[in-house]
Amino acid sequence: MTLRLVPLPAPLPDLDALPPGAVRRVVADASYAFPCRRCLRDAEPGEALVLLPYDPFLGTSPYRQPGPVYVHEQVCAPRPDDLALGAGRPAPDQLARRRLSVRAFDADHLMVAAELTDGTAVEDVAQALLADPGTAYVHVHNAGPGCFAVRVDRG
Repeated sequence: MTLRLVPLPAPLPDLDALPPGAVRRVVADASYAFPCRRCLRDAEPGEALVLLPYDPFLGTSPYRQPGPVYVHEQVCAPRPDDLALGAGRPAPDQLARRRLSVRAFDADHLMVAAELTDGTAVEDVAQALLADPGTAYVHVHNAGPGCFAVRVDRG
């Protein structure tokens, strides 16, 4: 089964409407430390980003919990090759180099399964979770900080 990666499935919030202190502008000062969730690549040192709270759910769920994500300050987009997983396409480097929590949700947005994995195995874990017909979609989070990384849907 081919999988489709969905960066930021829910719209980003209006930054001006967020309370003071909820948004931080930062400049990447290290490689592989500032993962942009919009383009699915790590920012290079010197690139400007925004750190903001983000909720990836498209429906009501007790599992909703806004968490911190980075996005480039300038609008960016993923490369088309970074939006497919499987059929010989490896996970984007941003996922492959991290320890991940992969969480399966049903159509009612309730968690039905979860696995911890190295990023190099995210495809296998997502494939297994999505093989269950009760799984509607999968959310991937960085396991340590817990921040949302990407949604995975069936191709």
